[in-house]
Amino acid sequence: MNRQWIRAAGLPLPLYLLLLALTCGAIQTGTVPEGLVGGFLLLTVFGEGFHTLGQTVPVVKTYLGGSVIAILGGAVLRASGVLPPETVALLDRFVNREGFLVFYIASLIAGSLFHIDRRLLLHATIRILPTAVISIFAGTVVIVLLCTAAGQTPLEGLLYVAVPMTSGGMTAGAVPLSAMYAEALSGDAGVILTKIAPATVLGNMVSILLGALGNRLGKRLPSLSGNGQLVSGGASPETGPKPKQKGARLGAGLLIALAFYQLAAIGNGALPLIPAYAWMILLLILAKSTGIVPQQMEEAATAWGDFVIQSWTAAALTGIGITLLDLRTIAGGLTPFYLFTIVAGVVTITVTAGFVGSRFMGFYPLESAIAAGMCTTNMGGSGNVAVLSGAERLELLPFAQIVTRTCGALMLTIGGILIHLLT
Repeated sequence: MNRQWIRAAGLPLPLYLLLLALTCGAIQTGTVPEGLVGGFLLLTVFGEGFHTLGQTVPVVKTYLGGSVIAILGGAVLRASGVLPPETVALLDRFVNREGFLVFYIASLIAGSLFHIDRRLLLHATIRILPTAVISIFAGTVVIVLLCTAAGQTPLEGLLYVAVPMTSGGMTAGAVPLSAMYAEALSGDAGVILTKIAPATVLGNMVSILLGALGNRLGKRLPSLSGNGQLVSGGASPETGPKPKQKGARLGAGLLIALAFYQLAAIGNGALPLIPAYAWMILLLILAKSTGIVPQQMEEAATAWGDFVIQSWTAAALTGIGITLLDLRTIAGGLTPFYLFTIVAGVVTITVTAGFVGSRFMGFYPLESAIAAGMCTTNMGGSGNVAVLSGAERLELLPFAQIVTRTCGALMLTIGGILIHLLT
């Protein structure tokens, strides 16, 4: 009789454990290859292991799932010191400097946008931004009131909690925000960043957990969920047979995704105020709306996006956890009331987005709460991937990127103006 082993990374458990032992041995002996080989090996082995734990352990699989455990597992690996500094540095180079995360997100954006019905694309894009702005306003009011109750001034609550939490992450949000504050206050940007970073990181963590819980809620109350479809009553992007994932088709899809990102990089070089991801989304919307890309090539990009999701999501999430999620920063700014304030702000934004989107914009409540709510309080592109993976709705990534980048830029502008006017 054949024994049915639990599988991790598509491998029977004994074989996976052998590969894990090999990986750990390479780490301890300092022989992990640099670049693509070492980065892929480490993140895939650890990521798939964490994902399998999250999908099989009782209670954890019900309320969190493999995606959340992959992120948290990566963060714990770094914070605990299990990974040597040179291994962390190798993964940081691979994920952030050598472009693995850009490669992953660009593939997802192209695949997701080409999979959306063109009749719904502009309809959803135009309506999601007002939903997000109204939701951020509601969350900001709650945060300011709570900070005032805790003895801070309303301005402190706004500038040091609400704005950093909704500014679009660390690199594109909290870091430039700290520089603007430092210039206006004649202070040290590093000290200010230490003060505002907990709001950004904790907002991200709460959003990820809410994404996983939202997915659970959608399964229990199907009437709230569009199963990844944003617009209520529209044509589902899942209609029709999925394109076959043959090698040549996947290769074509890869080239299409990379070509659009290259065009976006050119646009960003010409007009740096618009981020590369925003350029990519605009170009893809234009291509989708005009039908300039042949149907076969759209299907190829969709097939490539599906392949990337299935193959490297756990690796990407673990890389985010190791290189971008600092548990020490979270712990340093954590008090019970501060945590309550962050949770209350994120929940207010999420609930408002679900209500406004479903009542006035024609969205499904859960999808609106995720894309127009949770994705305004996370850490940019990496946060979007984490939230949507936990919610099992990666097809919402293009809308999440639009919301995150646009609203993040808006909150940065508001923060920069207020700090100069009121100090």
